[in-house]
Amino acid sequence: MTTDTPRDAAAGHALGPQAAAIVSAEHWSLLSARGALLNEAQQRTSVFLTVLSAAMVASAFLADATGFSARAATLTIVVLTVALFLGVTTFLRLVQINRDEKLTVLAMNRLRHAYLRLEPGLRPYFSASPYDDRLGLEISYSLGPLTAATGKNHFLVTTPTVVATIDAALAAAIAVLATAQGTTAPAALVAVGVVVLGLVWAGLFAVQRNGTDPLVGAVPRFPTPPPPPPPPA
Repeated sequence: MTTDTPRDAAAGHALGPQAAAIVSAEHWSLLSARGALLNEAQQRTSVFLTVLSAAMVASAFLADATGFSARAATLTIVVLTVALFLGVTTFLRLVQINRDEKLTVLAMNRLRHAYLRLEPGLRPYFSASPYDDRLGLEISYSLGPLTAATGKNHFLVTTPTVVATIDAALAAAIAVLATAQGTTAPAALVAVGVVVLGLVWAGLFAVQRNGTDPLVGAVPRFPTPPPPPPPPA
């Protein structure tokens, strides 16, 4: 006995008559979740930048009113430390959001795979990928595979990288202000600032690199098939 019901090749179960409606509802749910994640990322970044701007303005007024005294420097260190704490927590949350957002893209790729099981003729009209491996993720993000140069440039312009750079600069400023309480030698202050900026940025970079990849330890359910062999000469 034969049946025309589409079958999911991975799970081996028939897709019932309500499959299209169910998959569509799940797709909209994922789109809503992705939108909420992106909105939270924007709000968290805006709050951090607003607090940082206020802290910088307050520190400038305080230093000007006290004639750049030692007390003003101490208060500035305290204010900037609070801003740095907010910046680091914002960065960590952005890393989590980036990973969760990539997970929603992978989930939508799987649903797209189901759409193509239901209607294989739609394949030429899909720009995003129906596969949940690394290549499928890259195609759905950029509507094409990422090159090595594109991947590096993409990392440099992400919001977590921008926030990490600001955090590193804040940490360097705090270290310089603290060092200036004991010495005003320009070479020592520059050295402290450069070292702290580099160490903090490298540490945050490592956190981001290890925390945003949703495919670490994961086994794709629908890997991208290998390309067809070239035609015989």
